[in-house]
Amino acid sequence: MNYFEPKNAAERYSKGRPSFHSTTIAHIQKQLKLNTKFEKALDIACGTGLSTNALLEIATNVYGTDTSEEMLKWALSKEKIKYSIAPAEKQPFPDKEFNLITVCSGIHWFNIDNFLIEANRLLTQNGWLIIYDNFFISEMHEQENFGSWYPEIYLKKFPAPKRNNTFDWSYDHLISKNFILEKEEEFKNSVILTKEELILYFTTQSNITDAIEKKQTTYPEVENWLNDELAEFFQKEVKRTINFGNWVKYLRK
Repeated sequence: MNYFEPKNAAERYSKGRPSFHSTTIAHIQKQLKLNTKFEKALDIACGTGLSTNALLEIATNVYGTDTSEEMLKWALSKEKIKYSIAPAEKQPFPDKEFNLITVCSGIHWFNIDNFLIEANRLLTQNGWLIIYDNFFISEMHEQENFGSWYPEIYLKKFPAPKRNNTFDWSYDHLISKNFILEKEEEFKNSVILTKEELILYFTTQSNITDAIEKKQTTYPEVENWLNDELAEFFQKEVKRTINFGNWVKYLRK
């Protein structure tokens, strides 16, 4: 199932996903010691273009691809970014076309071995493949119980679909695909959300889309349940600060 193809899922994604991407781009600038922009950058599995739009900060010519036509309908900065529909493992570009390729929160849906072969084809010599993820870690400031609510209540009711989380990132495996893992880093992003904004974010997650598409529930039912469940964490507070996790892998061709 393509969890990002349904029209409702794409619209919710465009409105409900927090934008951390400029923070990650700042980390990339620092780690790579960039003083000038890359000439050409490609963002694969770009979704609605949040991660692609952030690339304008470090690249002159920016491209984005995704398999979901519905997601691309909501893509940002279409006047500056060239978007197209394509699977990660088969891109519509010539060899050695890009200095930088990025993937945000999408690598776990790929055939990663085939993707690395394709990324190697697309990158110039010494080009960078940067893979990163912004992910929910259920840390809410001043609400310790939220940390257990997310895995014990929420994820048990709406289990996450299977993902490719066991890939071999070892030196020997990557070098066989002509890549070296130069650096890795982890950090957190803090986001301030209202209860309504947090509910909307949850309805963008693939586990909710999975339940909706299987006719196990409806969006109004999910929203009503979340509204009741989250009431104790917001109480009289209008907004809460929530930490999201972030990891980055810097691979060099």
